[in-house]
Amino acid sequence: MIKLGALARDGALDVLLRLCTGEARFKELNEFVVNTRTLTRRLKDLVAEGLIQKAGDHYKITSEGFDTTLKIAEFEGKSEQKWVNHEEFVKIRYGWMRISLRRLTELFHNEFGDELISIVLYGSAVKGSFQLGGSDVDLLYVLKDDSRNIWKREGSVFKVFQSTWEYRACDYWLKMLGTYGYPEVTTASLQKSYAKKFQPVYLDMLSHRVVLYDREAFFQRLMEKLQGSLKDLGTTRIEYSDGAYAWFLKPDIAPGEPIEIDLG
Repeated sequence: MIKLGALARDGALDVLLRLCTGEARFKELNEFVVNTRTLTRRLKDLVAEGLIQKAGDHYKITSEGFDTTLKIAEFEGKSEQKWVNHEEFVKIRYGWMRISLRRLTELFHNEFGDELISIVLYGSAVKGSFQLGGSDVDLLYVLKDDSRNIWKREGSVFKVFQSTWEYRACDYWLKMLGTYGYPEVTTASLQKSYAKKFQPVYLDMLSHRVVLYDREAFFQRLMEKLQGSLKDLGTTRIEYSDGAYAWFLKPDIAPGEPIEIDLG
């Protein structure tokens, strides 16, 4: 529960935002809350509320303080990023992942503009099998066919991303939890015409995906077409006791018969 009483006071949120990215001494926090008396009172209040704690001559964020700050930042971000698919974001289990991927989606949108068609989160982060310190964050993004210098521009996006408050805060907190920090983000890009052709990875996305951004519902419609095509083929999915699974695209296929899945 967000403790509005403590956070409504001058300087409280400034202190929390700074401590979400690392421990700090009083002098360092004084750069964000310049009135020394105000800062002294805010630190005392935040310690009493359990949002921060003092460790020697440093102050650091607590688990409750980090969660509270993320909720506030997430709430404020919703009003700023109206083109983001907020209804899909709620499917993401982890608060740190929601807020950081919202910022990353914004950066992709800023870089590619009208060229950007869809961004989709898939894999373990959506399936519920994500393991801190062991799993990647898997993203697929779709661009217009005439997009150029994709890898270079993607690199620019991630360079900026790693300098954002959202990334630095999540990276710091994950390290505090004993992991290596923010997980590797594994990306794959497709141009629109190629995205309309069946990709094996689409099978996993049928029931496990979060569409972070989707111009004119392009990717959602693609999945609907795939669902219909698989139904016509009689496709079945077999799951084994160890969690492994297999797809039988056309159980009654004849030897040498091609399988055609049209998503165009």
